[in-house]
Amino acid sequence: MDESCELGNLQAPGRLLLTSIPELANEQPQVVSSTTSFRTWRFWAIILALTITGLMSAIEGTIITSALPTITNAMGGGDSYIWVPNAYLLAQVAILPLAGQASNIFGRRNLLLGAVALFTLGGGLSGGASSMRMLIAARTIQGLGGGGINLLIETIVTDIVPLRERGQYMAIVGMGAVVGATVGPFLGGLITDHASWRWCFYINVPIGAVSFVILFVFLRVKYERDLSWSARFKRIDISGNVIFVAAIASALIALTWGGTIYRWSTYHIVVPLVLGFVGVLLFIAFEWTPRLCPEPSFPREIVSNRTSAAVLILTFIHAIVAYWVYYFMPIYFQAVKGLTPLRSGVNTLPNVAGGLVFAILGGVLLSKFGRYKPIHLAGFAITTASFGLLSILDANSSNAAWVCIQLLNALGSGALGGVLLPAVQAPLDESYVATATGVWSFSRYFGCIWGVTIPSAVFNNECRRLASTISNAEIASNLSGGGAYQHATGAFLSSIEDPDLRAEVVGVFTAAMRTVWLVGIAFAALGFLVTFVAKEIKLREELNNSFGVEENKHASTFPKRDAEAVLSSHSV
Repeated sequence: MDESCELGNLQAPGRLLLTSIPELANEQPQVVSSTTSFRTWRFWAIILALTITGLMSAIEGTIITSALPTITNAMGGGDSYIWVPNAYLLAQVAILPLAGQASNIFGRRNLLLGAVALFTLGGGLSGGASSMRMLIAARTIQGLGGGGINLLIETIVTDIVPLRERGQYMAIVGMGAVVGATVGPFLGGLITDHASWRWCFYINVPIGAVSFVILFVFLRVKYERDLSWSARFKRIDISGNVIFVAAIASALIALTWGGTIYRWSTYHIVVPLVLGFVGVLLFIAFEWTPRLCPEPSFPREIVSNRTSAAVLILTFIHAIVAYWVYYFMPIYFQAVKGLTPLRSGVNTLPNVAGGLVFAILGGVLLSKFGRYKPIHLAGFAITTASFGLLSILDANSSNAAWVCIQLLNALGSGALGGVLLPAVQAPLDESYVATATGVWSFSRYFGCIWGVTIPSAVFNNECRRLASTISNAEIASNLSGGGAYQHATGAFLSSIEDPDLRAEVVGVFTAAMRTVWLVGIAFAALGFLVTFVAKEIKLREELNNSFGVEENKHASTFPKRDAEAVLSSHSV
């Protein structure tokens, strides 16, 4: 059998799909026009279930932004604090290629239920952690579930909604994220101030249980049912995923240690960084060699056109600048303004809530006009300007100043949130939905890792450089060696009784924060420039895939016959 199929014939080179087999070729996916009524009661039930699941994930994504310094101080983590968010993000990134491919093989519903269960388990273990190592391990488990949740939510929406309207319905599902991300920092601060920080993680257990039940009852989407479990497992790209996880883990070790534990120029950083880069190249070479990997989790076709490739880079950059602000606005309020975690969480609401509201607006505009490039250009331009304005904030800045600047950042960064994935998918055939979404999610989550690591390194390095200006040697020592972030709290400032000494410390934190924002300008401006590489492509108004809403519980896109027998006679 010829191992290559044209783009648009539902599969990438060397990948086996039932529609490429003559005996099953007459079973075509159903074409649904955006003007027809695909919005049945089960469609809306699925949207509701996905929204609640997204709520749970969004709460976890933002709840520790206000509580992380307190958690780090309580666990005695020192400079290992960065692993609390990064272990979660690493696990999210590592699972994406496998989750995307497995959802094609085992079905979206089965994978999403498993992801919710894993996420809930990780939340419970994180809350019960007795050491920083245990907390990091539990966060890794939770991240595996979180990565699957976010990928599959986006994939399922893509499955059941035409491309032209995806931004709008992703925005509707994003309402759960609006609520979750809005209350997350507030809950983190409230819990830290009035209860144990452990409830920042325990809170996900009851929400996860409710989400699991709702998904189990309502989520019914089509998938290929006729293969045995052994046949399904044989199709998984195990080797490619092992290479990928090893490469990403190596790179993240370098990013986490660089500038905090070791200098960037030492072999402790250079070696794992080089190994990670080489590992990524090896992964790509393996995935793009049909003889070695007949069913890749990262097919070449995803990045073979300049628009998809450029927007994947934009997604990476957008994630960097978004997390840059998510994680360091609370530090500004605590380390410069001297506020509590609770007040800090409340004060970040203009950025968090505003960003998600503007994301919905961006999705609606995309659905109405069908053009994504103007939103990309405006979004990155506004984000770049907002970083410049953030750099002028200090201890004396008025409430109006930090509210308006956060809203400006929310407008730029938020509007981009709902219009990047449709732009990646626009040049691609519908058969690439899961894999393209997986690659897009990888770009986003890998960017999130950099969005925490880079500003953390800048902040700690600047504090270490400026620590010599502090007259008290003990306090200066606390801000050196990667300890600045741990001490960037209102409680630490309140513990300094001498007002002149306190002013010196605030001055160091303010200068470090200014540098953090100025470095961020370069990344936002780079995103603006990359936007010009992508082409404006008309968004499809029809839905053409094999994974739509299943109105009948026993319905299947694929014929009820011995598919394994057919497959065995057409082996790759």
